[in-house]
Amino acid sequence: MDASTLTAFALFVAVMTGTPGPGNLTFMAIGAASGYRAAFPVILASQVGSIGLNMCVAFGLGQVMAGGGPVVLVFKLLSLAYMTYLAWRIVAVSIRPKGSVALPSFWEGLLIHPLSPKTWAMSLAAFTTFFAGNDLGLPQNAVLLTSGFVLGGMISHSLWALAGVSILTALGEGPLLRGVTVLMAAGMLAATLWAMVM
Repeated sequence: MDASTLTAFALFVAVMTGTPGPGNLTFMAIGAASGYRAAFPVILASQVGSIGLNMCVAFGLGQVMAGGGPVVLVFKLLSLAYMTYLAWRIVAVSIRPKGSVALPSFWEGLLIHPLSPKTWAMSLAAFTTFFAGNDLGLPQNAVLLTSGFVLGGMISHSLWALAGVSILTALGEGPLLRGVTVLMAAGMLAATLWAMVM
């Protein structure tokens, strides 16, 4: 694999992990509700979950997902159910008295990427575009794919969470912040639905 391909992959990761999706909007909402320190364990958990997803894509499960059928239908239903649950958790944190509702946990964060249609799509696109048919072995390709998305994810998710912190600082705690948080949760669901139909 040459430097130009790696550079193109890095740019792809930067764009894909930096754009709005269920994960980024979740971390922004947590940052807005409770700050970056509260968002960080969930960000870390999401990257642990992404390692499993990217390894699965590299070792062939991505082709099964790309093929459609009952497996993909079940995945879409699970994805929609989980993202709806996560959106409600974020809304509950913002509309109920501070401290009365726990933030999304590390364990809940583990499922963000494995159940995100956007993450599956970008991982499969990256693997088929940059890694299929090169001169490296499957384990090396899997490690490169996974490492690229973990690095990109940690950076972009942190930036989205910090953007949420900026919103918290600008708006303060109150009805306006709660409204913005509800809009972010709705945006997370919209991003999930959009990824499911694309």
